[in-house]
Amino acid sequence: MKNKLVLIFLFFAILSYGQEKRKGINGKILFDKTVISDVHILNINTNQGTITNDKGSFKILVIIGDVLQFTHLNFKGKQLIITKENFTKNSLELQLKENTYALDEFTLEKPRSIFYVDPQMVRPTIVNAKTLNLPYANTSVKKDYSVVKFRSGANVSLDNLIYSLNGTNKRRKELNKITQEDSVLSSIRKHFTDDFFITDLRIKKEDINPFLNYCVKKNILSYFKKNENILLTKILMNQSRTFPQKVNSDSIIVSKE
Repeated sequence: MKNKLVLIFLFFAILSYGQEKRKGINGKILFDKTVISDVHILNINTNQGTITNDKGSFKILVIIGDVLQFTHLNFKGKQLIITKENFTKNSLELQLKENTYALDEFTLEKPRSIFYVDPQMVRPTIVNAKTLNLPYANTSVKKDYSVVKFRSGANVSLDNLIYSLNGTNKRRKELNKITQEDSVLSSIRKHFTDDFFITDLRIKKEDINPFLNYCVKKNILSYFKKNENILLTKILMNQSRTFPQKVNSDSIIVSKE
């Protein structure tokens, strides 16, 4: 019993002796001259710790040879051994390095619909007239080369022209020719204005286009392109005297000198 009491006494004596030797030292944690708060400081030898305040300061009990461990979520951890120098100064200052996290490479992709089906898993179904077995699925549509003529306002198909030439290319050339003529006739009408045709030439408004077509045979297109407006005006005035008030539109469309 006496031996046990001696051992207990010695244990507390050593412990009290060790506590007397340790003393509290002050410290500050910085990052590039900026104080760091919430840094955890642990004395590994005593398993006692503390944390830095808003000013980056802390105080902890140490003795020479103790190891302090500093940890923070945003900074790299660090350990410091208490030396005779900083134990004597009763203070220490520590710089921490910023912690960086390497992220795995990733590629941004267009968000997919909840109905998206991976084509590698399911072949896409082709939907068209053939797959649906619709009538006339194999019928090719013939291109429409018709044009709305300025001269009469009617839709004219080159395939139906009385004097159309044989061959698709020749019909297309004829189409281009008619389109160019109509463009010039439209410019002539804008140049002289409707008032000139109605008031001076006594042509009804609805007959102005047929009248200009009636004058094509007098080379009014060529005179207008050459800016020979005086001669063009004279031709229009002369033609207005012989122009019939009622004109057969079909004959105007295909009329050609």
